[in-house]
Amino acid sequence: MPAQPAWFHRLDAILCELRGLEAEYLDRLAIERIFGVRERRARQLMVGLPCIQVGNAVAISRAALIERLETTSAGDRFQWEIGRRTRVVDSLETLRRHAAARRVHVPAPRDARDRVFASLSAEIAIGPHELHIRFGSAEDLAAKLFELSQAMANDWSGFEAAVSVQR
Repeated sequence: MPAQPAWFHRLDAILCELRGLEAEYLDRLAIERIFGVRERRARQLMVGLPCIQVGNAVAISRAALIERLETTSAGDRFQWEIGRRTRVVDSLETLRRHAAARRVHVPAPRDARDRVFASLSAEIAIGPHELHIRFGSAEDLAAKLFELSQAMANDWSGFEAAVSVQR
């Protein structure tokens, strides 16, 4: 699919500005300013719209431009582009959050991946309906939680026994 116009994501704001104008006709400079484009793109946007000649300049009907933009905003191409842009922004935000998390060093013991419930650190106490963890910092807590998760993964029956209510 070809590249979409750079102003697509601002179409609602452009329509709002156009509706707020009192002028019945708009020249190329007004189109450049409203759309944030250069001369060539402004002329392309003006093609095919009702216009009047003012000296050497051409001015297009504001109402016709609004109608064309409303048709564009209802079209599949526009809706697809807005959805794509939203997905890109969401993906970038997720990557930004994950990048921050990757910079944190979790000082887990070397043997943390091999832990079972019988070998948990003394700072981790688990029993029926309760879990107690003593920690000195956020990184220390993350290391203890990692250790606990590894013990759960390696020794599920030990975990179940630790949290079960004895009758």
